[in-house]
Amino acid sequence: MWKCPYCGSEQGMPYQDSNLTGMLCLAETCGRFHAMTEEESRRVERHVFESDM
Repeated sequence: MWKCPYCGSEQGMPYQDSNLTGMLCLAETCGRFHAMTEEESRRVERHVFESDM
């Protein structure tokens, strides 16, 4: 997990779709989304998530 830049929680989850790349904080009291710049997203390790649906 990543550290949230807003609340400092270490419950950040990488998120990416066709329009957004960033980090979603899963902390109960936060829940904010930090959009990453193109440079930030290049420096961050890529994560691949697969659905079991």
